[in-house]
Amino acid sequence: MEPAVPFALLGATQLLLIAACAGLAVAALVLRRSVASVVVAAGALVLVLVETRTALLLGVPASDGLALARAAGALVVGAGLYAGGLGGRRPRLEGTPGIVVPLAATGPTAWFAGGGLLAAALAALFARRDAVGAWVAAAFVLLAGASFTAPQATSGIRGPLLVVGLRAGGAVALLVGLALLARASLLSKVVGAILAGVLAMAVAAVGVVGTVVVSSYETQSQEIVTTAADARVNALNVLGETAAGQALLASQICTTPALCQGLLLGRILVNGKSDFVVKVPRDGVPISLAGRPALSPSELLGLRGAAPVQAVLHGDGTAGPLTSLFSNVRLTGSPPGVAVVGVAVNPNTRTGSPGKPDAVYVYGVRLDADYTQADVFQGGYGLSLLVGDPLQVVASNSNEKAVKQLLSIVQAAGADRGVPVEGLTIGSAGSQPTVRLMPLLDLDQHPVGLLALTRDAQQALATESAALRLLLVTALLATLVVAVVAVVLGRRTVDPVRRLTAAAERVAAGDLTVTTAASGGLGRDEVGTLARTFDAMTGSLSRLTGDLRNSAARLETVLGSMSDGLLATDGDGVVTSVNQAALVMLGLEAEDVVGEALSLVADVRDSSGRQLADLSLRLLDEPAQVHRLDGSSVPVRVALTPLQGALGAVFVLRDTTREREVERMKTEFLSNVSHELRTPLTPIRGYAELLIGKPGLASETVAQFAATIRDESVKMGRVVDLLVDVAALEAGRVSVVARPVAVMELFEVRIGAWKARAPARRHDLKKRVAAGLPPVQVDPMWLGKALDELIDNAMKYTPQGTPITLTAGWSPDGARVRVAVKDAGPGIDEADQGALFTSFEQVDGSDTRRVGGLGLGLAFVARLAQDAGFPLTVTSRTGKGSEFALDLPVSEEPPVARVRRTTKKAV
Repeated sequence: MEPAVPFALLGATQLLLIAACAGLAVAALVLRRSVASVVVAAGALVLVLVETRTALLLGVPASDGLALARAAGALVVGAGLYAGGLGGRRPRLEGTPGIVVPLAATGPTAWFAGGGLLAAALAALFARRDAVGAWVAAAFVLLAGASFTAPQATSGIRGPLLVVGLRAGGAVALLVGLALLARASLLSKVVGAILAGVLAMAVAAVGVVGTVVVSSYETQSQEIVTTAADARVNALNVLGETAAGQALLASQICTTPALCQGLLLGRILVNGKSDFVVKVPRDGVPISLAGRPALSPSELLGLRGAAPVQAVLHGDGTAGPLTSLFSNVRLTGSPPGVAVVGVAVNPNTRTGSPGKPDAVYVYGVRLDADYTQADVFQGGYGLSLLVGDPLQVVASNSNEKAVKQLLSIVQAAGADRGVPVEGLTIGSAGSQPTVRLMPLLDLDQHPVGLLALTRDAQQALATESAALRLLLVTALLATLVVAVVAVVLGRRTVDPVRRLTAAAERVAAGDLTVTTAASGGLGRDEVGTLARTFDAMTGSLSRLTGDLRNSAARLETVLGSMSDGLLATDGDGVVTSVNQAALVMLGLEAEDVVGEALSLVADVRDSSGRQLADLSLRLLDEPAQVHRLDGSSVPVRVALTPLQGALGAVFVLRDTTREREVERMKTEFLSNVSHELRTPLTPIRGYAELLIGKPGLASETVAQFAATIRDESVKMGRVVDLLVDVAALEAGRVSVVARPVAVMELFEVRIGAWKARAPARRHDLKKRVAAGLPPVQVDPMWLGKALDELIDNAMKYTPQGTPITLTAGWSPDGARVRVAVKDAGPGIDEADQGALFTSFEQVDGSDTRRVGGLGLGLAFVARLAQDAGFPLTVTSRTGKGSEFALDLPVSEEPPVARVRRTTKKAV
């Protein structure tokens, strides 16, 4: 049996699907104009054509071609989305109008189509990861579910209803997604609202009007079939009356079989192929007198017990005339049959008991294929007779397919369990016919079979198809016309608002001189009034904003120029403004501070660990530490003062790092200078007192004491010279006069000067100069001072007897000459190398350090190298010694005449 779904459900579903797919095409073209959007629109239009064809192709339960086309359209939509263009009831109710459309498809095709729809769903999720994408994806998932269940829609009603329900859900989901998409545009909202109302009315019209049309035609068709069936029942009654007359005639002339044959040849019934004459004695076996074919023994015995035969055979003549009567009887046999019989007895031959005949004559007409093929009314109706339990068609003028369809309809309607006396009409459903069932009753009103009259559904299908086409086309055309009108009217309403919106966006961007071009071309309506008011507002804002900008610029200049950090908060402690100095102290960016709570962005604590970024405190000038996210800290002085006349506070931070550094340097300077001066003064004073107190000392002892006094005075002189040089550098009084100098000459002068000093005699100074080095363009005096400090530093950390090497060669880039001092000391850890060139800073800064010094030598070299433009590099590994190198510029001129080397005075 073919599936059929209610007209209203199918019409509404298909109309929603067509509208949703058309809306998807329009949205793709309007909202984003690109190649991908054109692809989405093309795929959506393919789906529009497929769904329209599905709605108009009546009478066909399955179509693989439409399934493949639907898959192709879904794949095209999915490709465009991926590229960025934008988801126990009875099978049949009596009298329910239903239509057949190609909802089903074969298994492989259905699965392929479902896969294409799922691909479109995934593409929708990939293209838009929001509510719009989710709804569109859900729509394609539901449509994919309808495709996957399509093979079940070839029979019954559950499968078709499930397919239609899933398709309706997909249409609604797609329309919801389009409605969400329309929220971004006022024109889309206006047009969408109008079309939603029109679409709702169109769906109602298709559903209600279509159902009414089909129901009315179905009612009329049922009435026609009922009338035709009643006519055939009446014809059977006439046939029975005629059979009764023939039976009476047979009782008078059938004295021999030959006479009975003559009776059959002369009868006026049907065509003589199914008539029979039987003599039934009151006591004895029935005798078949004539008939083609003759009744079988089982049929003869069954005929003897038939109600009309018994009524005439045992009737009481005094109770009424029982000369003849007629009735429908069931012929027992295999297969069973049914016949209309007339029973009669010759009233002049009654014998036996008073009024009792000794035999009756039965004239019958089999209701077989000959009878149904010779249906006297014709008219394109199917006439079938059903007998037995279960019911089976024993005679019909229809083909085998129609007979099977009839049995299926009878079973589905429950008619095999009984039919009312007045009969049962089963309305057409899809391509299935309208059926009228009438019971064939015997003399006792017991059913012996069913008469089924069918009327072909082609006329109903043609009417339904025409009605659906007309309704769908009308609804689509009306929707299209309304859409065009809605777009035109919507643009006339929305365009002025768009111009106002564009002007407002420019105002929001800071352009307060903008005016709306729409204000001059509009009337006195609300939009025109709004435009004029907007222009007046922007003019006033422009003036006020100019004054505010001037004030803000002055205030911003003041805040930006402050060396102190400033953070302003509102009454809730949320930072509303911050200057650059505060950001530097906090180690944060402006976007990390503004809008956040003061206590979260400013971790400022005093020496006891108390958080000072608290509006409940009142601070004037408190020492504290700013703790940064990277673990470092900044010493500050803190002030926290409420804003006057407003809610909020001002949090001021003053960086005291320089102050503390100056204090540290002052302390270190005094400590180091006192130590460095006291160290040479002690032996000088001691030996001087010995020389004064003991004038008779040996000359060798006096010479030794004098040499020591000399060496210590030289050391003290170097300390004083270094302090003077550092002061000159800091004051900017250093004048560098560069000239060409040979590297070898430079090394010989420095090594000679150091070998004359007593401390240097404990170390072996070596030089290693690469061959072919050009002269360097330097000031030999200041470069000599830098090399002296590097050699002095190397001697402090190099064990006695270990060589110190002065090297010269090309720098790694080959553009300069690199001179270096390499020691064999303990080396410097990488973590400590950053503090090497800080004034008054030593790697070992403890009071018990082994090596003395001011902590100014390397800082002096670094400052001198920076001012002269000599890159200074340090290479050191723990336990492997250290190397300090200066990259010197090459001179294009030859060096000047070499100055005679002397060792009498240190340079």
